[in-house]
Amino acid sequence: MKNNDFEWKLEREWLLEVLKEAQKQLDEKRNFREKFKSDAIEVQRELWENVGSVSVNNGLEQIVDFMQSINTMKIQKRTHEFTRKLEQKYERVLLSPYFARMDFIEKGEERAEKCYIGISNLINDNFDFLIYDWRAPISSMFYDYEIGQAEFKCPEGIVEGELTLKRQYKINNGEIEYMFDSNLKIDDEVLQDILSKSTDTKMKGIVTTIQREQNKVIRNEEYKNLIVQGPAGSGKTSVALHRIAYLLYKHRDKITPKNIVIFSPNDIFNEYISDVLPELGEDNMCQTTFKEYMHKALGGGLSKENYSEMMEYILASKKESDYQIRINNIKFKSSKEFIDILKRYVTFMEKEDTNFKNIKFRGDLIISSQDLEELFFKDYANLPRKRRLQKIRERILFLLKPYEEQRIKEVADELKSSGSYLDKAEIIEHSTAMVKNELKEIYHEINRMTKFDLMGIYKKLFENLEFFLKDSNIEFNEKKISEIKSYTLEKIKVRRLNYEDQIALLHLKGAMGDLPKTSEIKYVIIDEAQDYSPLQYEIFYQLFNHANLTILGDLNQSINPFMNVGDYKNISHIFAEDNTCIINLTKSYRSTMEITKFSRRLLDKGLEAQCVERSGEEPLLLGFSNEKAIRERLLEDIKIYNEKNYKSIGIITKTAKEANEVYNFLKDKTNVRSIIKDDDEYVSGILVIPAYLAKGLEFDVVIIYNAGDENYSCEEERLLLYTACTRALHVLRVYYSGNITPLLK
Repeated sequence: MKNNDFEWKLEREWLLEVLKEAQKQLDEKRNFREKFKSDAIEVQRELWENVGSVSVNNGLEQIVDFMQSINTMKIQKRTHEFTRKLEQKYERVLLSPYFARMDFIEKGEERAEKCYIGISNLINDNFDFLIYDWRAPISSMFYDYEIGQAEFKCPEGIVEGELTLKRQYKINNGEIEYMFDSNLKIDDEVLQDILSKSTDTKMKGIVTTIQREQNKVIRNEEYKNLIVQGPAGSGKTSVALHRIAYLLYKHRDKITPKNIVIFSPNDIFNEYISDVLPELGEDNMCQTTFKEYMHKALGGGLSKENYSEMMEYILASKKESDYQIRINNIKFKSSKEFIDILKRYVTFMEKEDTNFKNIKFRGDLIISSQDLEELFFKDYANLPRKRRLQKIRERILFLLKPYEEQRIKEVADELKSSGSYLDKAEIIEHSTAMVKNELKEIYHEINRMTKFDLMGIYKKLFENLEFFLKDSNIEFNEKKISEIKSYTLEKIKVRRLNYEDQIALLHLKGAMGDLPKTSEIKYVIIDEAQDYSPLQYEIFYQLFNHANLTILGDLNQSINPFMNVGDYKNISHIFAEDNTCIINLTKSYRSTMEITKFSRRLLDKGLEAQCVERSGEEPLLLGFSNEKAIRERLLEDIKIYNEKNYKSIGIITKTAKEANEVYNFLKDKTNVRSIIKDDDEYVSGILVIPAYLAKGLEFDVVIIYNAGDENYSCEEERLLLYTACTRALHVLRVYYSGNITPLLK
């Protein structure tokens, strides 16, 4: 319903009251910080004048005074940081204090409470809530209920009642631009208004338009593991980030951003989402990629392929002689059967003798090979291999130490009696060096027996691959297995690790006890879940089996046809069924109806999902005789869309090689940027980018550079093309030379 003048008057008066209170609290914080700043300067001045130059010679008392001053300064720094964050909060409130209101009559009460909802709480001196944080328990009703009966869960239990009004606002710079009463349906005015605008440089918060199905994911704490499946544009990543903000708000006494990690598909995407949490008033959590974690864990000394390099090979190297061997290699090492082989191999290695030998020094038996085997197979049997070898090394060195010390004393006495050395320190230095030399062979033997050689262990698996294949259900024939074996051993020989081999190595490293503990991580977000293989999920479980997992993906956007999850059933055995929930998001909010319908025709199996009823121009398929003609039209279209004030134009190529060629053509003719590698920095504006790096991003205008049948030729590339098309918000153009890809026929 339309609001009358009286309602507008009341709302403006309320807004003024809220702004007045926010300004008052901001001024208090600023005054406190200024006083605090002068106090900090005074503490530093006193430290300099009273304590002066710290020295042990000045006595213990001076050091105690110095440490007290340092601790005071640390506390001051923390307080200063906290106050600065509060200032930022009030500054945000002054710009746009709230975005919604609901009137709620609690059961048993006569009058409705007006609940204004914003980014953060605002409480006056009488402890009245002028604004409720969108994450507060009461605020959940705004997202979950229409007018009528409603309830919310708080620490005291369920609170029932009735919603009598739901109102939405757009407030900018302390002024109400518009307001209206609504039931927050999918096609409501606020959502339409936001979705119709040009996209800005980075992902923005969706707090003003969170839908009911999204809210269920954000606030779900019934299950340890959440798997969220949703179509392109359903807001999966935004939901994940708002879920983090919600958890940080609700459990602020138990968790901090340091206890949360998000695995993004690449560094570009990490940069793209980096503003969302700060906008919501929270510090960013730890952001990483699987590649980054894996490369760090595996260490240096090896040439390691990146994920984007693997994708480039898959898409651009089909004519190379060993292409099919590599594809078979990826398929084999991404299969569930290979996981079983790795697990059998780990069990075998835990039982395998390390060829222990007696450790003797100058005729004395330090420890026998039988004793070492007993330690390995009995005393330390419950530890993984790496830890067992470490414990055995520590045990040998502990037993050897008295003999070493006794021998150093003997040699020192001999040197002393020889009269050649006068200085006691010199005698100890020489005697120690001489005994270390005597022990050289023994230390060499200890190192041999207790060395953990990961590459050697992996090499041994492939040298004996047929043995570990005996009981598996691998469908590969002998010729393919032989090729994979030879191919892998050759790569190990030149110390070149393909991406699929790195994953296998990381799993072995974890299974044998050589990965650091991650117990401080309590929540893990895995985005673009469809592009991880079951083996990678085994590793996630190895690392974070104590943590709560939120896994978000779209099986229809699997960009790598040979390494992906396939189906969530393929990882169901990893996560306890009674503690895991699959939630399906069904609505897409990104693209216009025309773009959404066009993109879904690419999915030959179809997709029953709803989309926002937002209309725009039909996607265009534009055929050209050659690439020169494509590039000329590309320049024309860039000019047209720039003049229409679209803020972002994504020119999406199939490969990085093609992206580089297009960028080199455009760079002197228009203001264009490119992203070629997965660790390139995210930039906005006109961007040339390969399809496999564009996942998760969105653009006002998307131009698919060349969807000719020579470029997108096979079924394996269907989902890659679908993912590229679904990046578009308002305009989609598909260029092609020659014939259009059969995938779009």
